[in-house]
Amino acid sequence: MRCRLGTCQQAFTIVELIVAVAIIGILATMSVPAFTQYINKTKNGRCAADIRTIEKDITAYAIDKNALPPTLLDAGFNKLDPWDHPYSYSVIGSGPAPLEDFIGDQLNTDYDLYSKGADGASNNIAADPAINDDIVRSKDGSFAGLREGL
Repeated sequence: MRCRLGTCQQAFTIVELIVAVAIIGILATMSVPAFTQYINKTKNGRCAADIRTIEKDITAYAIDKNALPPTLLDAGFNKLDPWDHPYSYSVIGSGPAPLEDFIGDQLNTDYDLYSKGADGASNNIAADPAINDDIVRSKDGSFAGLREGL
């Protein structure tokens, strides 16, 4: 509170305002990476759940038709992944080379189903760094999640 010539005023000084803005800036800088990490985990989880749903659609088609569907659209699934890329699907032996783990073994024996992740790039060979954000179905359906580390 300042008093001059009999009048009193309440106000913030410029130093107090600068300190308050600096504190808010520091808190924002610390929270943005945590929020980004939370968003990425959420998208990865949604993608893994979508892969499980697609897997059920493919199984239902296979039971009905006694064969795997040639495309995801034939199985009744046409959604995009959380990064707005189409899911990748190929029957082993009738499409591109199957996905491999780090020692060169195939991830699946029936079909490959995966999302190319946020970067939209992938490779069937596990040594390529483009696969680190891929969400895959592997071990013939016993795992759905990040391909990194498989």
